[in-house]
Amino acid sequence: MKKIQGYSVKLSQSPAFGTISQGMGGTMGLIMIGAVVQIICAIGGMLFGWKAGDPLYDILYMPYELTMGLLALFMSFTLAYTYAKRLGVKAQIQSGFTSMVCFILVCSPLISATKDGGVTIRALNVSALGANGIFVAILIGLLSVRITKFAVDHNWVIRMPDVVPEGILNSFNSIIPSGLNILLWYGISLLISHFTDGAMTLGTVITTVIATPLSYFVSPLGMVVIVVLFSLSWFFGLHGGSIVFTAIMPIYLAAYATNAELAAAGEPLVFNPVFLYGCVSWLGGAGNTLPLCVMGLKSKSKQISAVAKASLVPGLFNINEPVIFGFPIMYNPVLLIPFVLNSLVVMAFMYIAYKFNLMGLPHILIMTTLPIGLQQFMASLDWRNIVFCFLMFPVVFLIYYPFFKIYEKQCLAREAAEAAELGEE
Repeated sequence: MKKIQGYSVKLSQSPAFGTISQGMGGTMGLIMIGAVVQIICAIGGMLFGWKAGDPLYDILYMPYELTMGLLALFMSFTLAYTYAKRLGVKAQIQSGFTSMVCFILVCSPLISATKDGGVTIRALNVSALGANGIFVAILIGLLSVRITKFAVDHNWVIRMPDVVPEGILNSFNSIIPSGLNILLWYGISLLISHFTDGAMTLGTVITTVIATPLSYFVSPLGMVVIVVLFSLSWFFGLHGGSIVFTAIMPIYLAAYATNAELAAAGEPLVFNPVFLYGCVSWLGGAGNTLPLCVMGLKSKSKQISAVAKASLVPGLFNINEPVIFGFPIMYNPVLLIPFVLNSLVVMAFMYIAYKFNLMGLPHILIMTTLPIGLQQFMASLDWRNIVFCFLMFPVVFLIYYPFFKIYEKQCLAREAAEAAELGEE
């Protein structure tokens, strides 16, 4: 643990990794808005039967689409802005806008479509600008600023007289670096589009390369690999659910359909290893982070306490983006170990429970966000699944606890150093 702590300190001192943490923190307000909207819609679905397509549901869900639905786009700006500031690049706002433009070019270039009547329109695929594009946003946010800094350091800028105001000077100085970035990233986008006949973008290429092999791992031991990759994806800024679930979704849907038919016929349900995938979000979303929120409520660290308080209610509804981006867990090697380990332990208990008929097998496909316990009950209509859910809480709590204390100690030391520095000033 001491070695992990030392490595974590060195990693956190890196400008790039510090930028990722701070840049993601800049989107916390948007994440919280999206989480609240999800909770409201989930409650409405339970109480009033709201679902996608209903006018009221769609109206209430719109703020989520414009916050979490565009999260990677906003993050591409905050990352580039923060990194430019850390590297001493003066054109910080321009760097943020350049990153946003490049991100759109590679993740969601304009597509043409012909409507009835022969009218051709050009539009963005906004679904690629949300959580699915976070990894690409990080990649472009960091590399675009490095390209800008390289150009500025080598005087690839438009010279202006010294009397020109700094804001205007920075704008002119960023023209050539921004142009280089756009040429590079748009060139990559065009190459990918050319070789895939317009079927793929940089974001989908990355997702496909990672996701394709996963479809061959649906077995009890193979699910271990899938769960580990799911957790590592989140750690590196990839949307683990989008990558992993996309790969196993056909098998997942088929397993539920099989059990649904058996249940309708009054026949015994059958176990499929793909059901073990539920271990990754049994308690509070990806990585079962609700126990982490609970232990953070009494933390002496201001950062941890604030994030835990803001994340608790969303966590009860299995929404944990505030934890992933707020603690953060992404690019945090101390919390990575329990983040991966607890899902594997829960999966082992799930396998035993299914094999010895201690839990009900799922047969109702739930593809929406529901509160902890209710989610497991609705999928199986078996009260034992609720009991199992709460039995896993202390198990996951104990796995997170020692690593949480290490991270808390780091946060307290950093906060004390920042307080001392402000006192000196």
